[in-house]
Amino acid sequence: MTIMKIFIPIIVSLSFLSSCSSDKDFSLTEGNALINCGGRSRILENDNEEIVNTKVKDLSDGIGKYVEFTVVETDKKGGKYRIIHCFPSEEPQDSIIKTVKTNYKLSN
Repeated sequence: MTIMKIFIPIIVSLSFLSSCSSDKDFSLTEGNALINCGGRSRILENDNEEIVNTKVKDLSDGIGKYVEFTVVETDKKGGKYRIIHCFPSEEPQDSIIKTVKTNYKLSN
């Protein structure tokens, strides 16, 4: 009887945890990535920037997904591009945005 008292809470806990697992990253696509990351205002720094590429990638642990945006801004003096990684959250405004900047000069 005491063994059953131990196993019942464990089984109930495991079934509860599996029912709460999120399938959110399976619905993450390149089409809805911008919305899931909080919109253009969270990705772009100014009106001169443009998103030229969006890719949904798997995390290295294989459990989740993230979005990689490539943003380009050019002007007469040169330009820059940024690679932005977005780790989506259930609430888009809570998504984590990480930017890697690489500057370059345009050839004459």
